[in-house]
Amino acid sequence: MAAFDYNALRTQTLHSSHEEEAVTVNTRALIDKVLARYSGEHTTLRELLQNAADANASSVEIRFQSQPLNTGLTASAGSDVEDPRDLLKLKCRRMLVKNDGHAFREEDWQRLKRIAEGNPDETKIGAFGVGFYSVFSDCEEPFVASGDQAMAFYWRGNQLFTRRAKLPNSDRWTTFLLESREPAEIPDLKGLCKFLATSLTFVKLISISLYIDENCLLELTKKASPPMPLKIPSSIDPFTSSKIMRIAEVQTERVQIDARYMKLIQYSPTQQSIVAPVLRSLFRFTSQPVVSVSAEQDLLQYSTRTIFLRIANAKVNTFIDRKSAVELERATKKVPPKITQLAILTMSKPEYDASETDATIFEGVVPSNGGKVFIGFPTHQTTGIKAHISAHSVIPTVERESIDLNARIVRDWNCELLKIAGILSRIMYYDEMGTIGAQTKELSGKDMEALYESAIHVMRQFTFTDSTPSENVGRHILSGFWQASKETFIELLSTKGVLPSNQIRLTTDISFLESLPMLPKALSDGAPAFVKALVDNKILVEVTMADIVNQLENKALSGVQVIEFLKWAARQRLSGAMDPDALHRLMEVAIISDEGTGGPIILGNIRYTVNKSKLHDDIPLPADTIPFHITKSMAPRDLEALGWSELGVAEWLDFLCSRKPLSVKVDFTINPEFAQLVLSIISKNWDKEPQGRKDYLVMSLKQKTCIPTKQGMKKPGEAYFPTVKLFEDLPIIALNGVKEKVLIALGVRKTVELKIVFDRLMDENAADINGGKGAKWSHVDLIKYLVGVKDDIPLEDITRLRGTPICKSEGLSGGLHKVSALYEPNDQLRKLKLPILQWPGEWRPASNEAKFLMSLGLMKCPDVRTLVGLMAGADRSLAESALAYYIVNFLVNEYNSEKIPTDIPFLPLDPMTTDPKAVDQLVVPNACFTNSKASLLKFLVLRKDLHPHADKFMVKSDPSMDEAVTRLLKCPPQTPKEAIEQFSYFASRLGEIMPHHVQRLTIASIVPVHDREAKTEKGTSKIKHLTPLSVYLGSRNSQYAEVFDFVDFGPHANPFLWKCGSKTEPTHAEVAYLLVREPGRLLDAFQGYQKYLTVLRTVAENFQTLKKDKGLVKLMKRSRFLLGSMDLPVQENSNSVEDEQTIKEYQLAAASEIVISDDFVAYNLFKDTVLVAPQEDILEGFYASLGSSTFSSVITEDYTIGARTEANGQAQKLQKLIVERIQLFLHSQDQIRHDAKWIQKNVKVEMVQRIRLRRSLKISNGQQLAKVQEVTAAITEQDSYKVLFVTPKYHLFDVSQLLVTMVLHKPKLHSSLLLESLLSTALEVLKLRGYNVDRILKARAAEARLAEQARRQREEERAKALQEEAKLVEERTLQAEVEAKKHREIIPTMPGGFGSPVGQRGHDGVKQPQVPAAPISSFFNRFSRQFFDSQKERDKGIFSGVLGGGSSSAGGSTTTLTPQETTVVRSPEEHKHKPTQPHVLRANLQSAINASRAHNSNQVFSPAQMQQVQEQKTYCDSKLAHDIKYLTEMPSGIRLFVERYVETSFLRANIFELNSFSSVLLEVAAVFDLPTPVIHMYYDDNGPTIAFNLNGSLFFNFRYYRELHHAAWVAGGETAVKGRKEALIYWFVTACHELGHNIIKDHSSDHSFYTESFVQMYFAECMSRCEKIAVQTAQGLVGAPPSYDAAIARKN
Repeated sequence: MAAFDYNALRTQTLHSSHEEEAVTVNTRALIDKVLARYSGEHTTLRELLQNAADANASSVEIRFQSQPLNTGLTASAGSDVEDPRDLLKLKCRRMLVKNDGHAFREEDWQRLKRIAEGNPDETKIGAFGVGFYSVFSDCEEPFVASGDQAMAFYWRGNQLFTRRAKLPNSDRWTTFLLESREPAEIPDLKGLCKFLATSLTFVKLISISLYIDENCLLELTKKASPPMPLKIPSSIDPFTSSKIMRIAEVQTERVQIDARYMKLIQYSPTQQSIVAPVLRSLFRFTSQPVVSVSAEQDLLQYSTRTIFLRIANAKVNTFIDRKSAVELERATKKVPPKITQLAILTMSKPEYDASETDATIFEGVVPSNGGKVFIGFPTHQTTGIKAHISAHSVIPTVERESIDLNARIVRDWNCELLKIAGILSRIMYYDEMGTIGAQTKELSGKDMEALYESAIHVMRQFTFTDSTPSENVGRHILSGFWQASKETFIELLSTKGVLPSNQIRLTTDISFLESLPMLPKALSDGAPAFVKALVDNKILVEVTMADIVNQLENKALSGVQVIEFLKWAARQRLSGAMDPDALHRLMEVAIISDEGTGGPIILGNIRYTVNKSKLHDDIPLPADTIPFHITKSMAPRDLEALGWSELGVAEWLDFLCSRKPLSVKVDFTINPEFAQLVLSIISKNWDKEPQGRKDYLVMSLKQKTCIPTKQGMKKPGEAYFPTVKLFEDLPIIALNGVKEKVLIALGVRKTVELKIVFDRLMDENAADINGGKGAKWSHVDLIKYLVGVKDDIPLEDITRLRGTPICKSEGLSGGLHKVSALYEPNDQLRKLKLPILQWPGEWRPASNEAKFLMSLGLMKCPDVRTLVGLMAGADRSLAESALAYYIVNFLVNEYNSEKIPTDIPFLPLDPMTTDPKAVDQLVVPNACFTNSKASLLKFLVLRKDLHPHADKFMVKSDPSMDEAVTRLLKCPPQTPKEAIEQFSYFASRLGEIMPHHVQRLTIASIVPVHDREAKTEKGTSKIKHLTPLSVYLGSRNSQYAEVFDFVDFGPHANPFLWKCGSKTEPTHAEVAYLLVREPGRLLDAFQGYQKYLTVLRTVAENFQTLKKDKGLVKLMKRSRFLLGSMDLPVQENSNSVEDEQTIKEYQLAAASEIVISDDFVAYNLFKDTVLVAPQEDILEGFYASLGSSTFSSVITEDYTIGARTEANGQAQKLQKLIVERIQLFLHSQDQIRHDAKWIQKNVKVEMVQRIRLRRSLKISNGQQLAKVQEVTAAITEQDSYKVLFVTPKYHLFDVSQLLVTMVLHKPKLHSSLLLESLLSTALEVLKLRGYNVDRILKARAAEARLAEQARRQREEERAKALQEEAKLVEERTLQAEVEAKKHREIIPTMPGGFGSPVGQRGHDGVKQPQVPAAPISSFFNRFSRQFFDSQKERDKGIFSGVLGGGSSSAGGSTTTLTPQETTVVRSPEEHKHKPTQPHVLRANLQSAINASRAHNSNQVFSPAQMQQVQEQKTYCDSKLAHDIKYLTEMPSGIRLFVERYVETSFLRANIFELNSFSSVLLEVAAVFDLPTPVIHMYYDDNGPTIAFNLNGSLFFNFRYYRELHHAAWVAGGETAVKGRKEALIYWFVTACHELGHNIIKDHSSDHSFYTESFVQMYFAECMSRCEKIAVQTAQGLVGAPPSYDAAIARKN
């Protein structure tokens, strides 16, 4: 199947010849669907309160107005009601909501009647523009008044219409009047009051009042303390994780909400009917009767409640990207705010305790049962914590009950705001805990328990639970709460005060830790969910090994704590719960305070325990051995688990040897008894000790005087066994119980010491063994003797031999030398003049004597240091010999394994690269190098013949790069030649140049450059040094060669400069900085403005990148580096444009001194006065970015408009042409400001005689230059539209110039030319040029057809409705005929009578028309002449007013009421056969009286109407309009209405006359036996209507009474009698006229018949009352009406 090309198909469809059809909307269905989304309670009030908050109102007043029930209550009933519970039974007819906010602006009125436009102000709560339409859920046609304007809504079919009106006086209140469709129950007051209290929480309203009629049920008042800044803790990150939002600052305020409410709002009708009987049944057997509270006494009383809150307001900065901002604006019709607000409501424990939270009215305010998300007002969404969160920038769903987390961009925005709420919650938690922490500083122990409840309150408040209905809301807040902290801890109250949770531990059974901060068990039990969350997230942990370590470090263990700790540690170790490392850490810090030892014991130092079977318990013990009395209750297994072993003899002996004894008694080197004990213990355990320990014991005692002898305490080596008898004075041991092998091992001698032999035998005066004298031994004899006894010589004697001078040296005199200071006899060594061992005869290296001497230290060859010393000596011959010997014997003598000294200068230098003065200088190895090029940097070079052996002397080829760079920076090259050599040397070592080298070189002035400006005395350029960054590599042919320094040191040296940061060309930023700082030099260097413009162009093209450098942009705006031009004329006076020749003069100026030419006409006028930017788009944009103004912004244009002409047709023709052709023009344009529809709606064309344009240019010195021109077109703004004035001979180009400035954002010159062409070219020509003229014409024709089709459809609907109404009337007429058929022959008919047949048939069977029984004017004319002849002049037109002011059909129907049902009465016609019976007429009239009713609305509005009366072709039935409002109820019970502009002061000024008029009307009502509520008074200023009938309610004009009758009514004497009779008769006839409208609505002959019938039927009763009044007046019984206060008292 072939695929469709849907794009082509769509294009074909759009260009088809079928007519366009507009998409229509069924407004009623749309509103119904919108209301379906607003299913929440009190939606209408919420939206109206939101309107008040957005209008910055402080007070809102809500009134429910009712009609009286059968209980007899009136709508104004207040404290006069017998039972206040009857107030709850009233039916609500209307709701009135008022606020004192800003009056509606024009855009508010416009937005009010448009659905879904929304409020574009991001600071307001309203968003979608559909909230107001919630009023249609209870009201059909709302009415709004604000300021001096009002708007009424009304329906025509399914379409909603509005009408605006101007009020005579401005009202500070904005009022919403919502008439109920039908009487409704009063809303649940308890729920409503809770809603109002909750609504007051976050909005800026100060008070809300609730009334039922005049009864105030609720007054809510909010007070707030001045905001206080709250510092954001440094441990909290104010950014969200995505960095889109940040809390900039937080302010807190304390809020007090007072509620004064009538107890009636808490009354429930079921309480008495259910609870009371139950109570009676429970207590019917008790002796005491149940006492019930009287609702009548209690329900009208007022209760007051107060709560205290804390609200934290966070200022939130947003950093949303442009794309997301555009998408958000499309979704919400608001620009995303850069700064928004978010608030959180909490209650601290003191605030909670001080608040009366038991009040039901505050259930929604107190967040103890869970917080809500407020978007201005509470939503259904909970926060998951016990805190309310308000964020008007959160985007809700349309019904405003949930947060929108579905649409991607909206979801992201809302999620960020919720995370901000979490961060703010964390800040509040930190502050609350900080407050508690401040209170703990002075408390400790049990005193701190008083703060536990406050801490539990805070922890419960911020315990997160699942939020509803969306769990994600709570999750995002939770995420922000925990991610806000930079650390993974939270502040908690512990046993040691408020600390971070990482310092607090859960309670445990470890009893030896007292100072560790623990979480009190009361907090764990009081806020278990919060604690569990901390534990689950490892924020709060149990006691850890580190905790124990920390505590043990801070306090020593004593007494029972020691045993508990050791046993606990052993158990942990044996159970595997503790590893050896952990145990070691514990022992290292644990300290025992033991009285037995007299000092602290560090368990970490303990390694041993005492085994009583090996050691005595009363001997001194080392510090790493725990006393036996501490461990005696512990099993060996436990001690091993602690890592301790038994104290061995070796360790104990080591302790004895290493410590300083406390007394002689325990010093085994002094006390023979203690020495005997020590040696016996060693002897006792000797056989059990391994060899290593035995060796250690021997080593420990060998140098100690631990052996008791006959000559005192001796060292083991100084003591002899008793078997040695060579000398009598030898020290012989005196020990018992010590094994011999132990003494031998210790070194007790069995032979005489070699030292004694040396001393006695080598002394010339010493005797031999036999006691004789002997010769002194030579060193050779001694060596040979020692070789013979070498196996018996103890090691100590050998050591002493090495350190004793016993040999002589060759050629050296002066005694003996150590063997280790001599060299073996050797010729090479003799050349080096070293000390040689004196040895007679041939030296044999393999002889026993040679080997023995070698073992004593005889040297075979010199070491490296000795040779270096020779090399550094002054004897250069000896030095050269040492050098040669070192090189030759380097490997033989293994000199490569020795380190050559670096502190002795011994190496010669190369004379070719060294200063002749320093040729004989010797240097250390690291002071010279083998690379001769290093000498370029003044480094020393090793003598050339030693270069092959440089590694033997540790000489490097080159100096380190650090040294080389330092040398270069210290002494840079002075000429280009030196630079080439030195830079080439560095280039050969580029691999060694590291970044830190480059960093130093980059900013160092090391590059020699010829200075163009400075010259030497010889005229040559001086050399200056620049940094590598300041020079560029390349030839001087570059365009920047004249302004930047270019160098070229050749291919070998340039790589080094490249490495150091030199470039081949300057960067755009460098060029820009040069332009800004030295524009004049740059312009001079370029020798012309063209190159300068090229550079400017380059900078402009890269300005988007350059503007990131704020400092550069700041300099650009100040610097005079921009090129501007003036066009100066060559000739002073040129007569034509062709002759005008100009010279363009360029100047350097700042951006503020240059203008951009966007008005070519104005530019031509002032081009020789102002500097203009080059006319290139890229440069103009660049100049504008730096602050250049446009020509149009600095030019002031003033039009002088001449008188209007009569050529309206020509103006209309031009206007039509503009609307038609502007569509063609805009079709191909970008950046459109207004479209063709806007032009058609807002632009009006008028023709005037002349137009003069004055253009003014403000120059720098404060003066202005002005140019005046005659023009043919001008645009001015009048009211809300623009007027295009043209002269009779207008130029289309002038018109085009003005139009393009209106429809385009940035018009160009060619735009005006294009529009002029379109205006002046015929449609046929435009069609030939490719313009879609046919499509425009077809669209215009289609629109006309659609309009005509809509008009016909409306006509058809109207005709159909009339047909249906006529059909209904016919059906009712037939039904009436059937019901009246049985009365036709018995009861004589009366025309128009209630229940009489309509249109009876005559005797011939033909339906005969009915006519009145008497002429229309017979009785009425007689009556008029009889009673009103005397008042013809003053009453002229009065009855015409009565007839002309008939009933209004507004709000009512055209049917009349019978006592049983509603029927339609046809026009009565004359019955020639039977007269109307009086009782039938009376019954009909009585039915009309009974059809009268009270008007329960507070407003009356009826539009004016006019109907053609068929029976008289020249007569129009005119019904005048009435627009009045309810003012008050008179003491007589009659309600008074006045025109809307009338103030309440009218009542006080006219109270006497009003009471008088009410007396007259009460008498008139008594004539007909009408109930008082049927009668109404009203007042207007100048209307012609005396009275009117509104659906059975009778209204009488007070103004006519005041002008005609009041003076006579209150007069005395005969005048009063006559005046009162006349007044009563006058208003009696008026009432007859209005009662006639209960039967016939229109002013026709039918109505005149019934008016005359009322007068005739009730005239006798009227005259009877006139006589009674006359008698009472004559007797003085009836005086003036009572005063206002007295009348109220009489009524009560």
